[in-house]
Amino acid sequence: MTIPNFRGFYFIPLVMCFYLVSCATITVNVYFPAEEVRDAYSSLEEEFLLEDGNEGASGEEPSDTGVVKPTPAPESSIKYRETPTLKSETKVIVLRKEVALDFGDYAWAQGNISGQITEKIRSMPEVIDAYKSRAKRKNVINTMLKNKLVREGSAGLLVKAGNLSSSQEKAFNGENADRKIIIRGMARAIVEINNLEPTRENIDKVLPEAGRQFASVRRSER
Repeated sequence: MTIPNFRGFYFIPLVMCFYLVSCATITVNVYFPAEEVRDAYSSLEEEFLLEDGNEGASGEEPSDTGVVKPTPAPESSIKYRETPTLKSETKVIVLRKEVALDFGDYAWAQGNISGQITEKIRSMPEVIDAYKSRAKRKNVINTMLKNKLVREGSAGLLVKAGNLSSSQEKAFNGENADRKIIIRGMARAIVEINNLEPTRENIDKVLPEAGRQFASVRRSER
């Protein structure tokens, strides 16, 4: 009588378990604190857009012969929260699913989130330049909004609502170009405070929510 070799029966399940674990994936998320993002946007708008626009109501660029001295940006009066507000408004954005064993700590697990976001954006020269550029055409854009030639879109960009002159078209295109830089800078800041690599793929996933929150701030100020 042959005695069955039970060792093989134990070995096969072990191999299958190892295979399943090795193929298991985890979800890589970005935690998007919406309220704090709006606070950061509002603070930056207040800081860099309070100065009077340098362009006239027609939307013409300042004369090349004129020298415009930069106006010192006023300090923001917004007071940041001392502790995170990770409640119902914190959105979870799925970046990707991948094999990983390490879960990093989030940079905003402690301290005020709005302040961290704002400081990251202040370290991005292209974003600050975009805010300053917007400040120069602020009066033109406000006039266009008041006259219902353009409106605030849901993605954070202006949307045409009437016929624009060539100078207004120039202001419209310039404004949206600057807004794209600002919104992308916010998306990058959110990726970074989640301690993730600011790759183009990661930033692109966060971009739509960053745009929606920018739009929310702009609409609330109308």
